[in-house]
Amino acid sequence: MKLLASSAIAISAWSLAVVPADAQQQDSVIDSQSENGIIVTGVRASLRSAADLKRNAPLIVDAITSEDIGKFPTENVADASQRITGVQITRTRGSGTAVSIRGLPTDFTRVQLNGSTLSSAIVDLRGGGAGGSIGRSFDFRLLPTEFVSAVEVTKSQTADMQEGGLAGTINVKTVRPLDVGKTMAVGSVFGVWNSNSGKITPQASGLFSTTLADGRLGILVAGGYSRTKTETHSIGSVGWGVTSEATFGHDLNGDGLLNGRVNLPSQIRTEIAREDRQRTVLTSAIEFQATDSLKFYTEGFYSRFDVLVDSLENLNIFTGATGGVFNPADTRLSTIEGVDPSQLAYGVPYATSIGLSNVDVRANDRVNDSIAKTYYGKVGADFKNDAISANISFAYSKSSQTGDNLNLAQIQRFQVAGNCEPGQTLCGLSLSPESQARYLDPQQGIVASLNGAFGRKTLDRVNELKGDLRHEFDTSWLRRISIGGVASWRRTYSDATALIVPAAALAPLAGLSRSTINPAGFGLGRFTQIVSASRGDFLGAYNGNQPFPTQWLATDTRALLDVVPRDQLASAGVIQDNPSSIVDVRENILAGYVQADFASADDRLSGNIGIRAVRTKSASSGVVPDMSGLVVQVDTGGTITVPPAGALSAKNSYTRFLPSANLRFQATDELILRAGFSRTLSRPSLTQISPSTTVAGGGGNYNITAGNPELRPFISTNYDLTAEWYPNRDTSVTLAVFVKDLSTLVRSDTDSILLPITFYTAATNSYVTRDQLFQRTRPTNAKGVTLEGFELGYQQMFTSLPGLLRNTGVQANYTYISNSDPDVLTAASKNNFNVSAFYEDSLLALRASYTWRDKFVTMGLPGGYGGLGVTTQARGNLDINVTVNVNEQVSLVLQGTNILDNVDKSRTTLGDLPVDYYDTGHQYMVGARVRF
Repeated sequence: MKLLASSAIAISAWSLAVVPADAQQQDSVIDSQSENGIIVTGVRASLRSAADLKRNAPLIVDAITSEDIGKFPTENVADASQRITGVQITRTRGSGTAVSIRGLPTDFTRVQLNGSTLSSAIVDLRGGGAGGSIGRSFDFRLLPTEFVSAVEVTKSQTADMQEGGLAGTINVKTVRPLDVGKTMAVGSVFGVWNSNSGKITPQASGLFSTTLADGRLGILVAGGYSRTKTETHSIGSVGWGVTSEATFGHDLNGDGLLNGRVNLPSQIRTEIAREDRQRTVLTSAIEFQATDSLKFYTEGFYSRFDVLVDSLENLNIFTGATGGVFNPADTRLSTIEGVDPSQLAYGVPYATSIGLSNVDVRANDRVNDSIAKTYYGKVGADFKNDAISANISFAYSKSSQTGDNLNLAQIQRFQVAGNCEPGQTLCGLSLSPESQARYLDPQQGIVASLNGAFGRKTLDRVNELKGDLRHEFDTSWLRRISIGGVASWRRTYSDATALIVPAAALAPLAGLSRSTINPAGFGLGRFTQIVSASRGDFLGAYNGNQPFPTQWLATDTRALLDVVPRDQLASAGVIQDNPSSIVDVRENILAGYVQADFASADDRLSGNIGIRAVRTKSASSGVVPDMSGLVVQVDTGGTITVPPAGALSAKNSYTRFLPSANLRFQATDELILRAGFSRTLSRPSLTQISPSTTVAGGGGNYNITAGNPELRPFISTNYDLTAEWYPNRDTSVTLAVFVKDLSTLVRSDTDSILLPITFYTAATNSYVTRDQLFQRTRPTNAKGVTLEGFELGYQQMFTSLPGLLRNTGVQANYTYISNSDPDVLTAASKNNFNVSAFYEDSLLALRASYTWRDKFVTMGLPGGYGGLGVTTQARGNLDINVTVNVNEQVSLVLQGTNILDNVDKSRTTLGDLPVDYYDTGHQYMVGARVRF
């Protein structure tokens, strides 16, 4: 820690030295401009506003504010927040969806809308139909930035802040009508173009705000619609499965026997995901200043999020191969050190290069079609006079999603070689000449089934009642006593409904004929398509030498769904709802606090001290699985049916006390020093505390994942020190040193269990039962982790430079994070930085922002990715923005995202084997903003 602090102080001294010595001259320029009545707007005003907020705050906070009403710096709130020191974001198919603060997982970040919780039931149903889990914060894609006035990131805690943000709290603030203070209308229209899809789609929004009754009544309404068509190209290794040499009849290790075991790639998947995403948002706010002391308000928010994704996947399932090695000379077995003994892969070599005959190749069209709706309403009142201030509010939020993830599955057999050597960027795939000759022949595939999520529902509902009361004092030290609390009621639910339509039942509905290749099965008929990149080359950003198919022949599920009604599919097939996988959790929270604010007579020393008491009760319902009756549907790619054995309910409760103290010292007019201490809390994910049990796998790699209703919260003890230098309103240099000591961390308790399993093949109506080894995982509270690091921030407008250069400026920050358990804790990138350069005058505004994030763990050891773990590699991102102000009312805008076509890459933590390679392309927005 001493070395870390000394390094931070040295870097801070260097940073202070780079600020020009003519800071006082800049002050005089700013003052003279103000005296002459010149109003500062745009980027400069935004940076000033954010700096003022940080400078005057009683705790450690950073912010990004809108340059003007309807003019936020980026199209996505998450993309904007990554410019804040210590903040990193997670992307889904190119769009920012979640935020990490200071190297902690996104689940440890509390996200609020105007100080309240917004529910979110959006889950991703892609990836075989299992889908994701409901999180505790909303998806940043829900909220158009045109409605956002500021994003505040609070890194230290006070007792009056709602718990849940162990890493920090992000409060997204929307435009308020009484803040606008006049009648105003703002609108924007854009065309959005994605480089991979080549599609242009619309995005529009409008906001109207007015005041009535002599400025005491404010009304704001706003709405927005956007449609985005993206295309993501990827290749990845889904995992590794243990297979015996006897399975495909070849002696790989050369010992003359066929009793050896080897890890084969479970699947190497090439995929083109075409996403059509539509978002409709309506929001409103009414404020009434009843008296000078009393204000009433109400606000509402509605969002509809439609997602249609064609996952055109090409699965090469090596563990499903039935033939031997067709090129023994290229077979390589690698031993990977460090695999935990609790993992099934422990001590088993990895076939990092191998070619097999009769590989099960499934080129499918998995269609994720879902609709999510979110409702939010809030009413409240604020009171303030000379001595007393109070506020009370009630917020209601409900989010629900219904969706399908259906797939017309086929089975083909080819000779395929896979190459996943250590250090490679991606896994290579190549076909034998014989297989290449018939690779695009639609007669090669036979229908396995139609299967996947069917009418799958998720629900998240939150009610919050909050109240605060403060009393101001005129004494020299004690300035304020605050008390208050919050009561929260949350209910989360998700089912596991799936549809399976065997080939024999599907054939008469879809008009399928017997296969000419395999008379026992049905051919695909007209439901096929040749898959290739819509624009450019597949994985065009890749410049290595590994081979992979750039086009393949897949099924056409969407064409089938257009022909056969949904109700007929349901009648012909079997609807499964594995009860043991259902998540049904209720969580009630009651919290109260007391806080004292103090200050010296001259206000140079100020701070607060307080304590928050939190009582959490959870109740979860589920079903005990009958592990002796597992059935695998072979034709559906390994769908597993888990029969129920009885009902299950669980309860949990705990009380925690969270003290906090913050100190602010105005050392000089320009220098502010801060110190903070706090204990913060985050709760396990709603899926983790469910008693649900999920059974999944295939090809020799089967696993059981169970929840744990007895999980306790994460508790972190935090220490913060900052120094902030503001030589003038356009310049700041900040340094923060922090330590976060987590007492516990949820880790996987893993063991192996032998269970009987029945394999059912619908095409032949045959059953085979045998014992299968499963890896069983359950989350538990275990050893914690300590993070320490520092943040350095710098921003300046170069108003003292001559000519056009006086309109330029820069904003930069750097974050260093040291992690005591680097192979376990996810999201902790050691080095992170952001640099933004801009130019702005009355006619033109230019901005370029480059963000770079170091590698970080995405699946921790010992259990992640079959015991190998996954580390996402370092990545940079360059965005640009050009605004031309035609006049005071109209601006033309060009915005580019990821213009360097950087990609997301990941490799195993142990062994350095390639895992995933995602190419999302770049995106441009062109349009206009209008203001009246």
